Amino acid sequence: MKKTLILIISVLFAISLNAQNEQHLYLHHSGAVIYNDAVHNIDGITFQGNPASAVVDATSGQTSFPITMIDSITFGIEEAPSGDFVRIVYNGNSVEITNPFSNEGVSVSNNQADVVVSSSKANVIYSLSGTTSNGSITFMSSKDFSLILDNANLSSASKAVIDIASETNATIELNGTSTLSDGSNGAQKAAICSAGDLTFAKADGTLNINGNTKHGIFAEGDLIVSGGKIIINDAQSDALHIDFFTQTNGEISILHSGSDGIDSSTDINIFGGSISINSTSDDTKGLNASETISISGGMVEITSSGYDSKAIKCDDLVSISGGSIEINHSGDISKGIKSAYLNVSGGEITITASGKTVVEQEENQEVPSYCSAIKIDTEINITGGNFNINLPSSNDGGKAISCDGNAIINGGTFELETHGDGASYIVSGNTKDAYTSSCIKCDGNLEIIAGSFNCTSTGKGGKGINADGNMTIGHADAPDRDLIISISTSGERVTITSGGGGPWGGGDYANPKALKCDGDMTINSGAIIINCTQNNEGGECIESKAQMTINGGNIEAYSKSDDVINATRNLTINGGTIYCHSDNNDAIDSNGTLFINGGLTIANGARQPECGFDCDNNQFKITGGIVCGTGGDTSNPTANVCTQPSLKINTQAGYAIQVLNASGEIVVTYQCPTMQGGGGGGGWPPGGGSGIKFLLTHPDFAIGQTYTVKYNGTISGGDNWNGYYTGNVTYSGGQQTTVTLNSMVTTVNAGGGGW
Repeated sequence: MKKTLILIISVLFAISLNAQNEQHLYLHHSGAVIYNDAVHNIDGITFQGNPASAVVDATSGQTSFPITMIDSITFGIEEAPSGDFVRIVYNGNSVEITNPFSNEGVSVSNNQADVVVSSSKANVIYSLSGTTSNGSITFMSSKDFSLILDNANLSSASKAVIDIASETNATIELNGTSTLSDGSNGAQKAAICSAGDLTFAKADGTLNINGNTKHGIFAEGDLIVSGGKIIINDAQSDALHIDFFTQTNGEISILHSGSDGIDSSTDINIFGGSISINSTSDDTKGLNASETISISGGMVEITSSGYDSKAIKCDDLVSISGGSIEINHSGDISKGIKSAYLNVSGGEITITASGKTVVEQEENQEVPSYCSAIKIDTEINITGGNFNINLPSSNDGGKAISCDGNAIINGGTFELETHGDGASYIVSGNTKDAYTSSCIKCDGNLEIIAGSFNCTSTGKGGKGINADGNMTIGHADAPDRDLIISISTSGERVTITSGGGGPWGGGDYANPKALKCDGDMTINSGAIIINCTQNNEGGECIESKAQMTINGGNIEAYSKSDDVINATRNLTINGGTIYCHSDNNDAIDSNGTLFINGGLTIANGARQPECGFDCDNNQFKITGGIVCGTGGDTSNPTANVCTQPSLKINTQAGYAIQVLNASGEIVVTYQCPTMQGGGGGGGWPPGGGSGIKFLLTHPDFAIGQTYTVKYNGTISGGDNWNGYYTGNVTYSGGQQTTVTLNSMVTTVNAGGGGW
């Protein structure tokens, strides 16, 4: 903080000190000037946000730069050009040249409409105007210079129209509307070629470029755009092919290119202005950089329809801290953003990915390749930004956000939708598999700490948030409002191999899941709402193929046809408020052990043989917390490991239950749910009837104490959370019985029975 304040004071002092000398302010990155304006035009520089950005407030508007992009800030006097312009006016096959510096080291010669400039004088301004169908200009200057395109309409049959052959800094200003077109028969690399750095300065003009041989603009150095409107009507290869690209203002519109839109051998930095790219060619990129793509302001719009195309492609890091990005890509197996690493701290990101999945042959096996909105190879780190991603029904297996490695999300707003059906395919021989869509898919470990997530998946086998490794949701002791997760799935399962039928089912399926990981899942905090409405089994709401630990959070989850919470090895609940309801299966199901140590858990399962709590007769340990579990059956707590007693109440679906202690104080008031359907899983006998098992435990329960159980009455008043009542509750009517807790698990009949 101290260093930041010193930098602010130093910069503002320098601006104040140098304003009287009419000096210019320069911001530098990797040897390039990324901002240049006269000091008297600048009101100040402020440092904002985390991560910090430098905001330059000038008469032309505000421009924001991430601090990490600024290597240095310098001041210097820009030499005004002496004398007049060098004026070059094209008229068909001839030119008219006015050179006031012929005795000052500036030589301008021509062969018909081909012009050659040799200069040793600094800061000369050259003005090009007029029209030619076979003309060009070549600059061989040892000093920096400026070029004004003043309504120039220039074409060359076999050369670059503008060729800056020396490694100097050239600045182009646009006046009016100019058009540059190179021929299709030459050996030139572009309509505009530069051996050094090239800058399009602040201006209101328009430049149309037709790259008929290869590129629209080629620069061996940096290309900086700070003004004007550049339109690449057509390019046979990359529209812009440069070493380093920076845009702070102005407009770039690429209507067609045979290859990439903007291709940089190092970095692409976008601080402001707008970029619009339309690409129809296969295997092309809108923005393509070998090292880093950084977007902190402005607007980027990319439309691509080519097979295996990438709207934004970087071999290393894509960093987004601001601005607006809109991508619409429809090519099969195309990608919206593709890179090794992704860091997002701000900005608006809108992507529609409508291409199809293609199953390709790799090493004698069939492997599916997807059309995904965001595809990252190594690591994702998101702390902010607004994501609006849609995968329509034509996208049958893509992912809204996909990472091959680990991902950490600690902020941001996410509106993610997938609508395409998954499908099965033959891997090789008789081996089959299936591909499905996901809103978020992580092959490694996934941490979702904070943010707002609204995930919808309607296609067959579609998943909400899915990780192959471990998954962590929320942060210990964080308020639930910091993390909002809403997930809905409605697609049916994808059949890989069909089963033999019968009450135990069979077959192999790619199932829809809302929140699922193959490794350990830990839920620490957050408001989590999940709805799985598919008609067939397989649509669990929250599933871990290993161990699941719930330490906190507010979870409300509904499954129409399968388990709500499922863990393969162990489920431990240490805290949080949890509501689970399944119409046709278990509410909470652990295929291994089940431990409850705290929190409030309401688990409503379906009719027998389904359960509120099911742990397959493995250890069921209760040491604390409040539990209200209803279903046709329940797993019994393991008495010799429990430290908090439980009450198993045989009652009826839809009954209101109230339990009071010996002093007449209310311990629990609960409205049992009605049953929506029969049992959904295997087992015997089949579901039916209205009798249920109500498993109840509470920290006020004590061995040896007697309790009154009221049932079949009516509840009024109080605060109701999914059937669990607190506050000023009134219970009227019905019947009652008493029970003494003589062991860790005590059974009592309250209007129900058993079978």
